[in-house]
Amino acid sequence: MADATTLTELDKRVLTEIQGGFPVTASPYATLAERVGGTEAGVYDSVAGLKASGVIRRIGAIFDSHRLGFRSTLCAIAVPPERVEEVAALINCYPNVTHNYLREDRYNVWFTLIAESEQRIEEILAEIAETTRIDDILNLPAIRLFKIKVDFDLTGERAARGEAPPIVKPAETEAVTLSAEEKALARLLQDDLPEGLEPFAGIAARLQDRGVDVDEAWVLERTQAWVDARVIRRFGAAIKHHKTGFAANAMGVWTAPEERVEEVGPIMASFKEVSHCYQRPSAPTWPANLYTMMHGRSREECERIAERIREATGLPAPRLLYSVKEFKKTSMRYFGE
Repeated sequence: MADATTLTELDKRVLTEIQGGFPVTASPYATLAERVGGTEAGVYDSVAGLKASGVIRRIGAIFDSHRLGFRSTLCAIAVPPERVEEVAALINCYPNVTHNYLREDRYNVWFTLIAESEQRIEEILAEIAETTRIDDILNLPAIRLFKIKVDFDLTGERAARGEAPPIVKPAETEAVTLSAEEKALARLLQDDLPEGLEPFAGIAARLQDRGVDVDEAWVLERTQAWVDARVIRRFGAAIKHHKTGFAANAMGVWTAPEERVEEVGPIMASFKEVSHCYQRPSAPTWPANLYTMMHGRSREECERIAERIREATGLPAPRLLYSVKEFKKTSMRYFGE
């Protein structure tokens, strides 16, 4: 794992702020300076330094695939240890695969898959099974979403528990229809923000260069409207968490009675160390139905988090599947030209 990067107190405040919500304003670094303390130039230099050191992967939009009419799922395949690299490389060839990790389990290669339909997802999984000659594959689309908030607390100032967001059933999510101009904007928002103190003006200029007759005010209005409507699930900084000291992450897989799922899901989601919390279908070879992604500075810390969740929910102890290698981590590219 990469060594942690030394962060200044300003770096920590900035990172904690912009993971969950980079300001959608004409002068976002001035807005940030008001929130975290400091000057516009100082905050801009902090962000630039965090990008240069590799702590920040990019700043931009993470779209909700279901709001754009796509379908997504979490998959796992049981790969013989001697074939892990080969099979992971084959899976990575699909642009539909955004994340791919090696985890400690018989189902050891876990990947996310996004496509325009459930039929296409099934086709891709059938192709993977045929090509690898491994048909022991789990297809685990979300039934209920309790939390997605990749938002590490680097200041230590947040409460251990927070209020869980409303429960979402992705299959019932209503898709939006975007105009040609909006699709052009969406393409750019999936990239890293332009450099400079007024990055949204830079996006407007790029759109104008491509023949899209819009201005900065339109870019700001559309982007904020998408954030408010949850078309953009998160507009913020994607970070390499290992570089900030969070060296361990574990996917806790839990088994809960169906009648308790809506009770215990929000409890799990309330823990600040939990970034993702879902209900997913069980399978004959995989009885788990609740998933929590937990992040800590060590495996021991992840185990303590899991124990606190167990005590709060009264559920049996989970299986903890630790990430041991990252094969792929990217964002889905929607509306490719």
